[in-house]
Amino acid sequence: MRSYGTKRKLSFLYSYLPVSAAIVLTLALGLAGCAKQDTSPVQARPALAYKIPATSGLDSEVFAGDIHARVEADHAFRVAGKIVQRLVDAGAEVKKGQALARIDSQDVKFAADAGKAQVAAQQTETEFADAELKRFQDLFGKGFVSKSALDQKVNVANAAKARLDAARAQSSVSINQEGYATLTAETNGVVTQVLAEAGQVVAAGQAVMKIANPQEKELSISVPEAKLGEFKGKGAVSRELRVALWSNPGKYYKAKIREVGGAADPVTRTYAVRVTLLEIDDAIQLGMSAYAVFIGNNEADTLAVPLSSLYVRDKTTGVWQIATDGKVTLKAVTVIQYRETSAVIKASNGSVRPGDLIVAAGVHKLREGEVVKPIVDPVITGDGKVALAPAPTATPEPEQKQALALLDRILGR
Repeated sequence: MRSYGTKRKLSFLYSYLPVSAAIVLTLALGLAGCAKQDTSPVQARPALAYKIPATSGLDSEVFAGDIHARVEADHAFRVAGKIVQRLVDAGAEVKKGQALARIDSQDVKFAADAGKAQVAAQQTETEFADAELKRFQDLFGKGFVSKSALDQKVNVANAAKARLDAARAQSSVSINQEGYATLTAETNGVVTQVLAEAGQVVAAGQAVMKIANPQEKELSISVPEAKLGEFKGKGAVSRELRVALWSNPGKYYKAKIREVGGAADPVTRTYAVRVTLLEIDDAIQLGMSAYAVFIGNNEADTLAVPLSSLYVRDKTTGVWQIATDGKVTLKAVTVIQYRETSAVIKASNGSVRPGDLIVAAGVHKLREGEVVKPIVDPVITGDGKVALAPAPTATPEPEQKQALALLDRILGR
């Protein structure tokens, strides 16, 4: 096909040439075209090729999620109060027993002082009841008081002692609450979230910070109801599981299922699944996006090929196999499953095997035995990668070059 620039040039020459010269030019173009058709060899048709990988038919499922710590606990004050100081920020590494925040301890201090005073008052009453009991015991021995009066003093002394024990216990609670005014870390970890700020009044038990132990990391995913049996049944043991980060999809980590939720989420109707990473490194950080690849076993002679490589005509389905000499041969296959961009096929009697080269696009324009030239793009490498066709050039075709040369001779240039 002539380029646009060449056509315009020839049209311009036709408009200014005499009739005789125009006839000669037309004959030259026709002869050049005929000569080209007679002498040009048969050109192999370029074709996008696809090399079937060895694991192309491997059944796999991908579930997206994010990285969490296995142990992640909310930290809260055990007493109510106003936060007067926050000592750490989100992302800080803390040690067990380290102070995290403080609340106003004035109220709890007053309660502790009141508890101590109550103990002192009850201690005095107990001592007086004991002294009275001792005197009545002496009088009873001498016969001056009755048995009933003695028993009454015994009861008063016992009740005073019981009230003293209760006051001491209440005082211990008040003293402990005074210590609760400072929030401390229960374990070594990383502060993943801060939920309250200084000046905020919090209730007892209200979460203030969330601390996670980074030593044990897991991937949290959600599984639909239809797939739950594959994670709980025997199939979950036989299939391999790998985890990869979205930031580094080329590296996979070994993993195993640790926990499957007992009930579905009422909104999404999915089950929470925890996947434990068996090998971790510094690249895995809490909160990162990741995905789990649930891999199954290959079925015999099962392969995955691009959807565009399937040739369907009447009741025949096949793929065009490219031989070493470039000739294509139609190989019958059976489609087992259609996926988003590929199809799982089963080759009849091993007609197509891993490592074979097949045509990936334009399959309905081929004929049996036709010679094709697989296109190779140096930028795209690896098995299973579809090469890209090079961009067409706008250079004149050979017959156009011959006609323009003949025209130059006619015009004496």
